[in-house]
Amino acid sequence: MKKISTSILSLAGLSAGMFLAASCAAPSVNPSVQATESAPPVVHIPVYAAPVTVFEMRVLDFDKQVRVVEKPTLAALDFAAYFSNPIRMAGMDEKPENYTGKKANASIAEYPFPMLDSISEYEPDAVAGVAPIAWEPFAKILYAQTGDDALTKTLNEVEAVKWDEPDVFRAFQTVSRLWGIPGTGENQGKVEWWAEVMPAVWTGRAPFYGKLKIVSGGESAEVLNYYMTAEMNAEEAMNWARTLSSYWYPTLNTDLEQHTPGAIWENSRANRPFAVMRGNPMGKPMWVAFEVPAFRLTDEQLRAAAVADSLAAAGEVVPVNRTLDTSSYARLETLASLENSCPATPATKKFREALKKKLAKLPKEQNAWADNGMLWFRRNANYLVADKISAQDSLHNPLPRMIELKQYLESQNIQLLVVPIPVKEEIYADKLIKGTDADLCVNVNGREFIREMLAAGIDVLDLYPSLMAARSGDDAPHYSYQRYDTHWALPGMLAAMEQLASRVTQYSWYADANPQPGSLVMKDTVVLREGDLVAHLADKEKSKYPADTLAGMKIYKGDKAYKGGKNAPILLMGDSFTGVFESVDQKSGGPGSLLAYATGLDVQVLTSWGGGPGVRSRLKKMKKDMQSKRLVIYMMTARDFWQSPMEWDGI
Repeated sequence: MKKISTSILSLAGLSAGMFLAASCAAPSVNPSVQATESAPPVVHIPVYAAPVTVFEMRVLDFDKQVRVVEKPTLAALDFAAYFSNPIRMAGMDEKPENYTGKKANASIAEYPFPMLDSISEYEPDAVAGVAPIAWEPFAKILYAQTGDDALTKTLNEVEAVKWDEPDVFRAFQTVSRLWGIPGTGENQGKVEWWAEVMPAVWTGRAPFYGKLKIVSGGESAEVLNYYMTAEMNAEEAMNWARTLSSYWYPTLNTDLEQHTPGAIWENSRANRPFAVMRGNPMGKPMWVAFEVPAFRLTDEQLRAAAVADSLAAAGEVVPVNRTLDTSSYARLETLASLENSCPATPATKKFREALKKKLAKLPKEQNAWADNGMLWFRRNANYLVADKISAQDSLHNPLPRMIELKQYLESQNIQLLVVPIPVKEEIYADKLIKGTDADLCVNVNGREFIREMLAAGIDVLDLYPSLMAARSGDDAPHYSYQRYDTHWALPGMLAAMEQLASRVTQYSWYADANPQPGSLVMKDTVVLREGDLVAHLADKEKSKYPADTLAGMKIYKGDKAYKGGKNAPILLMGDSFTGVFESVDQKSGGPGSLLAYATGLDVQVLTSWGGGPGVRSRLKKMKKDMQSKRLVIYMMTARDFWQSPMEWDGI
């Protein structure tokens, strides 16, 4: 047996994609796995010749890495994303203020892990030749496929052990590697689990290994086998990267950089990743790129792609003659409706004080909490108790930047419509703070900022009344916003899109844009979505909130899922609210597709997963595409109006 160094930089193993498999059909069971009366089932788990295949990690700089995966299995990509990722680990080496080290000198025999059958400081012989996996994404897929959450609960329990210091919020240890191996003896035909546990740096402990007391049935083995062996193509891998970035965004401020998949990155011919993720969890950006040799572009392919892009840029976009709708009727009507619509009252003061007290009681590092059957986001709550939004410093005040964007677009005869999305905590204030009236408008300064934008001449669609009306039709446990997520659910999104479509059809140029109503088809669907707030909870709480099954819609053009093209007269741009259900989850069922269905106009979508402020720089690079645009809809969560981690720099 060998002892593993804590400084290891590259690790054996295939790893896997996050939620991609969760939306696929369950793997078919090999007939040879079916149990018989005379013999236990055979468990198919990949075992590799030693040494186990490694993913290569290239450290380009202190803030840039490339992780190379030979075979793009779901397991391999996940492991490359999760294992020792600096974006995920940022700030985790700092000792918590309230940590006392009460059991810092405990011997391994005294370790408080009753969920482990055995504990060792050495890597067990049982896992030799077996590739490790990242447990979090696999456990979610396993639950989605089999309904078995025992693995999730057990590993959450491992990570939640506090060593008699329950007031320390941060995890004392994480499960860094997981192995599933064929069971022996009475467990033959099942899967046994082994875990590497990596203590936090500030504990001073070395990694250790344990066998979990739980075992899983043969169906779990089939899911594990599929997870570790089924390879993705380039498009599926990009979907994996988009999904990963979208789910990590609330925690780690992640986004995907604009990069041609397989092209050279950082001016190095050796690095040709298919996706580049930027994260900014602690106020300083860092990048982790993912590369698969099969997806690399050769120099000849790069030249051909450049020529194709040049030809497409020159000929694909058809410029249109545009005229601005200069009518102020809708803007002034909205402005008038906001006058005294959300006044500061004793009731709003009481709400703010109660929310501030709740936030003050949360551990410093806790960004989400559970109450009244929902999960709540700290940044959303901070927005509700914000001071005057337009009084922020120049890097955080959105107002001058919105005016600048309006002037930039109008110089090209392109209309701008700003669509702030109210936060869940604003729509469900009564569930957030008990004793609050359900119809009380609590976001005094947020509503005032919308009024200021309108008064400055910016066309703003105020969704608050529509979303408040939508929540009155909630049918628990289904709501207008997702219970465990920051985003809206289908009822809220449909209410918003109905209002948005109505506004679009009122523009004087709408008929000139040649709408084609009835050209698209809408079909009902469902999506299984892991709430993006679950990762913010205390470790012992996470397993209480499994993925939600949500109703959805999917838009088709003929027999193909809808996607707007470069000649679309409408550009919908913004943060994850433009991308959720549109480019992740069931896809082609988000705001862009629904707006196209409702208006009969093509809608191109531009999403910045890292936050609404960041999408403007991408807009500036779309000069050719903008020749076809009549309207830019800027849709983003309203929380980024207040102390956004992505600064509002100029376009």
